[in-house]
Amino acid sequence: MTVESNQPILVSIVPNLLGGEGHIIDYHKSVAQAANLLGWEHCVVCVPDAKVKELPDNWYGELRGGDLEAEGNLWEKLTRVRQSLQLGHSIAEFIKGQIATQSRPTIIFLERFIHLQLFSLAIALLLLPRQNISVWILYRRDTHRSKTRWIYKGLNKLIKTLLPPQQFHLLADSEPLGDSLSNYFEKTVTVMPIPHTDITHRDRFPRKNNEIICWWSGPPREEKGWEVIKQLASYSSSLPQKICIVAAQSSKLGECQGSIAIRLVEDNLARSDYLKWMNTCDFILLPYDSVAYRERTSGIFTECIIAGKTPLVTAQTWMAKELSKYDLKELILSWDDLSEIIQKIVFIENNSESRKKLYLMQQEYLALHNLKSYAKTMQEIGRFR
Repeated sequence: MTVESNQPILVSIVPNLLGGEGHIIDYHKSVAQAANLLGWEHCVVCVPDAKVKELPDNWYGELRGGDLEAEGNLWEKLTRVRQSLQLGHSIAEFIKGQIATQSRPTIIFLERFIHLQLFSLAIALLLLPRQNISVWILYRRDTHRSKTRWIYKGLNKLIKTLLPPQQFHLLADSEPLGDSLSNYFEKTVTVMPIPHTDITHRDRFPRKNNEIICWWSGPPREEKGWEVIKQLASYSSSLPQKICIVAAQSSKLGECQGSIAIRLVEDNLARSDYLKWMNTCDFILLPYDSVAYRERTSGIFTECIIAGKTPLVTAQTWMAKELSKYDLKELILSWDDLSEIIQKIVFIENNSESRKKLYLMQQEYLALHNLKSYAKTMQEIGRFR
């Protein structure tokens, strides 16, 4: 699509590629597609990551500052202020060199960050001409409950002060999180649809006829229910139907001795293989921590619903609230009783009522979480430039 000269340039800032893990790259690819629908130009500038061998088109590994999220003691974390300043300077250099020489409006978009990276953005703005710049900041976590919430609040106010009126916007990707952040930050928060939901890829991996395939996606993490999955993998069941857990190689679940079959796959799957497993599996296991995911969304949960698969989630999470809207409480588990979990998997697999309700939820998700809906919301925010 031809970009009109008066249309904005959207610049995604990615301070950490996380080795290609998760939805970071897929998310910003979707942002690029949504921008294209609007006739906007889009590019991504990021800190290089040795594990990510090839960057997509219009991605530039030109940011400096290293890994500001690395573990360390208090002193090590304090010394990262210097790295944060380096990151801020490199953001400003990129904007000056690639964007600010043009007359079109510039939108800087930051999502998935910590306070040091938000501080870097503030530093960059201090070094830039700002009359033609807007800033969009997407919060994904319940920052209003963290010990450092006051830092985020102060940096939000600083960035807002640096910009012309109506050119600073806060975003979130769930209504509960948006409401909570709006109350804490004392500013309206726009709720964004989830854009990386193209599940048209229909290839599947081979499977046995009697298998019920349950996928626990991604490298093992405590907040994503690692202890539950380990116990489940070692459980012995006398049920005639065979349950197979698909998990990342680094989980080493194959070492567990139980009647449940284990299939290990790469920790960071290529998008095509990720979609093949989404199409192959019957269930997505999401025994996520109820505190960490109280208001925080899950990309794979959204993709699971859109793909017509069955999620099993933890009570008192955002995912549980979403399922409750469609009377799908049978998919909300406590994860304490392994025997009950196994029996429920087999029961739900053969339950036509659950499938009917999931189909209704799928249709509503398809209407909300898509590129056109995301682009429409982007356009509505952009009108206030």
